[in-house]
Amino acid sequence: MNKQSLLGAGLGIVGALMGIIGHFILFQKWYFVGMNTPSAEPGCEILLETIHPLMADLGLLGGVLFAVSAYGFLTSRNWAFFLSVLAVVLALLGSWFVNVPFMAAGLPPVYFPLFWPYLVLYFLLVKVVGGVSWSRVLLALLAGMAYITCWMNGVASTSRMITIGAPIFSLVQKLHWVAMLGWAVVTVGVIFKPREWTRVVGLVAGTAELVVGIPLAIETGGALGRFSLFALAPILCLVLVVLFIWPGLWLKLTAEPPAPPVTESAMPAAPVPTGR
Repeated sequence: MNKQSLLGAGLGIVGALMGIIGHFILFQKWYFVGMNTPSAEPGCEILLETIHPLMADLGLLGGVLFAVSAYGFLTSRNWAFFLSVLAVVLALLGSWFVNVPFMAAGLPPVYFPLFWPYLVLYFLLVKVVGGVSWSRVLLALLAGMAYITCWMNGVASTSRMITIGAPIFSLVQKLHWVAMLGWAVVTVGVIFKPREWTRVVGLVAGTAELVVGIPLAIETGGALGRFSLFALAPILCLVLVVLFIWPGLWLKLTAEPPAPPVTESAMPAAPVPTGR
């Protein structure tokens, strides 16, 4: 077993313990607190009551995937790295989103102690264990941020449909989910084998979020009289769409690193004549 497999197994164990123990402790302590705190914005109480358990479940599932990936690394299975990437994608979403309605309700962002270590774990897994180039590591991270913020817009639109009922939220809600799924595929695709279809999926997801996210951000920002969190997804998607359509940039960002040159010391030695 090489050092990368040992590191992958160790990171998998750490991720599993964080996800399973951390979510059990935080959910048990903060679930009823969140439900019984007056929210700063309409709909936060719905998010804290219904979405909080879903995020905790995603975090627990991420912990389970980390545990199985650790077994895969220890037994040198080909699927171990793929499973660990899926685990960290779920873990980052599960430990990020609940912080938003918590802060909007005047509560501390209690899941950040899970999110930031998971972010470090992402870099270690993808860069050190997976050997992925820095350009793809950062591009996948940006796509993952778009995936999370599109999810945020979909969930927030759903809560506003229930509490406010404005037509624009009913109009745009479903396309946020489409954009979210698209960016989830792109995030994993960029880490493994980015192809032209990966870029096309990203362009569709990004354009869809721009179409529904920009009007939503303008309307909610005007109603609130300040910057709207609905604007985060369109901003990220605009940056990604520009990166994807800039001539030659996609190929440059996703290119495989060149193989190291074969040195003289690494070449097989010439056979020694035996004299026979």
